[in-house]
Amino acid sequence: MKYWIVEQGNGFSVRIDDVRGQERVLLDKLRRCRQSAWACPSGECRNIASIDERADDGNIVITLAPRPDIRLDRAGITECLQYMLGQAVEAQ
Repeated sequence: MKYWIVEQGNGFSVRIDDVRGQERVLLDKLRRCRQSAWACPSGECRNIASIDERADDGNIVITLAPRPDIRLDRAGITECLQYMLGQAVEAQ
């Protein structure tokens, strides 16, 4: 599984590839992370106002929009993804 983080304004678009058959499980993990952001070492989830998600053809794309007057931190999002998805993910 590989992922890419692309900056979009104050937020990010994250694409996670090669997850065919795991899309629902991974999206559920990401949703739970946001609901219990205090457990994440980066704490960046607390700065996310909304998440738009799409899963198709073995890939997941999530768009992260920040809370008002906040700019999301790429390093924090990377740390959060690695924490939630485990060592199976590889940043690109």
